[in-house]
Amino acid sequence: MSAQAQAWAMTQQIVTDPTARHVLLVLAGYAGQDGRGAHPTAARMARDTGLHERTVRAKLMVLEAEDLIRRDRELAAYLERRGVPKAICYDLVLDAPVQPGAPAAIVAGVTQSMDLAA
Repeated sequence: MSAQAQAWAMTQQIVTDPTARHVLLVLAGYAGQDGRGAHPTAARMARDTGLHERTVRAKLMVLEAEDLIRRDRELAAYLERRGVPKAICYDLVLDAPVQPGAPAAIVAGVTQSMDLAA
């Protein structure tokens, strides 16, 4: 679990839909400190969030469309070679603005304060 990734997920204000924010926060718990490598299954995310798998998948698509998460196809291919079938891996876009139209200085400040908290 990554405190930095979860702190970023809590501070971002791009997605205002509470369900999508919840999915993002739970996904952040599976990411590394750098926000990379989250690969829980949709079933696992459904158990963790209390949502239906279809809802989890839909909200992941919303998060991708907002460019808050990106699929990590290289990690997915690596995991499949290691015997994990149909792995879908995500990286959080930690350098994304935390709010609509946020200047880069604010984004850098949030990222830097997360590093100091670690």
